[in-house]
Amino acid sequence: MIVRQGYKVIFNYLWVKRVMKKLILLALIVLLPLSVNAESKLDQILASGELKVGTTGDWDPMTLKDPATNKYKGFDIDVMRELAKDMGVKVKFVPAEWKTIVAGITADRYDISTSVTKTPKRAEVAGFTSSYYKYGTVPLVLKKNSKKYST
Repeated sequence: MIVRQGYKVIFNYLWVKRVMKKLILLALIVLLPLSVNAESKLDQILASGELKVGTTGDWDPMTLKDPATNKYKGFDIDVMRELAKDMGVKVKFVPAEWKTIVAGITADRYDISTSVTKTPKRAEVAGFTSSYYKYGTVPLVLKKNSKKYST
């Protein structure tokens, strides 16, 4: 009788294992088409025909909104225009603020932003490319005071 109970336990374990495998397989079959049909951000941009770019417009020479024309200009603006051109879509510049520039991406107000410094906190919620431009901080003095400082 003890042998038979052990056999029953093994049989029940194998049965449960088989049922679990079938349930997992069924779940994969049901859920896989949903993930395959999920549209990527790139697909969405290409389908809409528009690349939305968040920019502050206040950091000359990178991004500056010209008050006379109400249009954006600068190095980052040129890069984004070229990117949109390469993608075969139009570019739309969306006003943004430095404080909330990454939040604009996560809230889907725009697809990409210009000149954002990568920080650990920002990297938790947004993807960053490799830098395409590096700059450094340098001291600046009036020309009349230049002799006071050695290089």
